[in-house]
Amino acid sequence: MKIAMILDQQFPIDDRVEKEALTLIKNGHNVVLLCLTFGDYPKQENYKNIFITRVYMPRQVFKKLSALILTLPFYHWFWKRKITKFISDENPDAIHIHDLPLCGIGAKIKQIFNLPLIADMHENYPIMVEEMAYANTFPGNFLINKKKWYNKEKEWLSQADKIIVVAPEMKNRLKKIISAEINFAVVPNTIDVRTFEKSQKPCPEKKQGLQNYFVITYFGGIDSVRGIETLIDAANLLKDKIKTLKILIVGSGALLESHQQKSRELRLTDIIQFEGRQDPSCLNSYMEQTDLCVIPHLKSPQTDNSSPNKLFIYMFFKKALIVSNCNSIQKIIEDAKCGLVYESGNSHELADRILQLYNNPEKTVILGENGHKALLRKYNWNKTSQPLIDLYSNLKTQKDQ
Repeated sequence: MKIAMILDQQFPIDDRVEKEALTLIKNGHNVVLLCLTFGDYPKQENYKNIFITRVYMPRQVFKKLSALILTLPFYHWFWKRKITKFISDENPDAIHIHDLPLCGIGAKIKQIFNLPLIADMHENYPIMVEEMAYANTFPGNFLINKKKWYNKEKEWLSQADKIIVVAPEMKNRLKKIISAEINFAVVPNTIDVRTFEKSQKPCPEKKQGLQNYFVITYFGGIDSVRGIETLIDAANLLKDKIKTLKILIVGSGALLESHQQKSRELRLTDIIQFEGRQDPSCLNSYMEQTDLCVIPHLKSPQTDNSSPNKLFIYMFFKKALIVSNCNSIQKIIEDAKCGLVYESGNSHELADRILQLYNNPEKTVILGENGHKALLRKYNWNKTSQPLIDLYSNLKTQKDQ
């Protein structure tokens, strides 16, 4: 089959899109991709046999128009024209829309060209909008109708032929709101073990002489739902109990400066190190210095239904995990027996879990080994991408009949 993927972001920077496209190509399909460029990439490119067509939009225009897609029609008009031309030129057998914002346009294009529509939900998008800082401050809280996103999710996804989600919890949530009989494929954000291993390179400059410290690492975004404040509060509770405590926070985001300021106010600058955004290929250098890893996400309808890539990366590096009780994450931790769970937002409980593993290094090692074994056995892309492969195999069979 020839599959037309649509992505309203730049590519290649999306690991999930790349893995899906390469998996489908490996299984005999052709993949063409329409996406944006802010001027950073050429308008046409063959990237690992993904045939890319890019349309230009200034970065600042994208930020404004994409945030107001349900308020102003311009973004909708732009994409409808571009997708219509792309489908006419490429003549694909299916349309594969990545994430919710373009699914409404995808439903219209589906009717025009009589093609099956696959909606690939990377996020619980209405909740993500609801939690965005811009949507909760002026003028965003005036311009963005958060309730309308829930209505559009139900309306647009009801017109899809297949829906891909990242976790069983997301599938269950959507099945409750969509009346139409639609087949779901659960494809978590696991890692391709061999590809990820090859991507890691020596980064000696990241080594910080932490051999004699008890090191906890978090990497990823730093925003309101990540729970970094809970981790900082836990560090404050532990500073006199674990004299060798070090916490590495690797990443950036809207709340980075706020968390740095709180760390200074609590006099934790010798304990908490903010590393900023780092090249993912250097993660091995951080992990070599790390005793355990954390996912302190605040529990919400978004994080309860998510599949954070960092979870599987931690498991790859054989690190024990301490995670908040977000449903989808807790389920994997308990199944793999690779970590401890604490109540979201409860810094005292998080501190207690950290102290448990600090006082039991043998258990810490066992949890890390359990996670790695579970990754190789079950939670890796070669295993978890099978529903994606089956989805398109079934579509091809239907087309050939």
